[in-house]
Amino acid sequence: MPIELGLILACIAFTTGSVLCGRTIFNKSKLNAKAFFSIALIGVILQLFVAREVLFITGELHLSLAAMCLLISAAINVAVTIRSFKHINALMLLVSYGFSSLLTVILLFVPTSSFAFTGSSLVTSTAMVVHILLSIAAYCVLVIASLYAIQFRYINAKLKAKTLSLHSHLPPLNLVEAQQFRLMAIGLVLLTLALFTGFTFLDNMWSKQYAHKTILSLLAWAIFLVVATGHKIYGWRGHKSAVSTILAAFILTLAYFGSRFVREILLS
Repeated sequence: MPIELGLILACIAFTTGSVLCGRTIFNKSKLNAKAFFSIALIGVILQLFVAREVLFITGELHLSLAAMCLLISAAINVAVTIRSFKHINALMLLVSYGFSSLLTVILLFVPTSSFAFTGSSLVTSTAMVVHILLSIAAYCVLVIASLYAIQFRYINAKLKAKTLSLHSHLPPLNLVEAQQFRLMAIGLVLLTLALFTGFTFLDNMWSKQYAHKTILSLLAWAIFLVVATGHKIYGWRGHKSAVSTILAAFILTLAYFGSRFVREILLS
């Protein structure tokens, strides 16, 4: 299956899933779980297939911007979908699938011959592989934590406006907040290990090409650490903690993808 066809089919699947979630949230219609998860499964499989094709687009392993976006998006979709098996979290799924749909549309307008798809070949070493895997895992977990923070703000706003139905599809506010801090703690440990392996085993963390990425990653790590510590010791919670979590995830996104977007798409 060509990459373009895989992207189109994945876009259709994720757009359909997003529409179903949107109807559940805004029209309060009942979600057909079997049909929804079947569509979600098709979308994730297609996304992983395209990611694999992009990773080896020239026969060698390339961690290009397109491949990394697809892999991370697929990992987040898998995690959010699995967590929705017991209780469908329509808002989280809407955000995750909606982003995946948008991502596939964007990639369809980027030539597969461009540097965004081909990237540069990866010089593999054990330390590099460990660092990359820890970085990807940390980013996925912390982004999901930020999605819970977004959901917390949404539910909190609905409660303050007294527009939240007793039969709402949304989970309890305290459960959402607990998940946010639990995932933040896990992600913080993974990010700490990723930074540690980078500083210990890699020589280019402060090079001209990666210095800004290192600085932004450390800034995001510091914000996550302050919020997690404040919650653990002083019981911080609520609006400011949610906003700080979202801000830190945004900074981490800039660290991981900002410079690559400029280098591999805008300047290619």
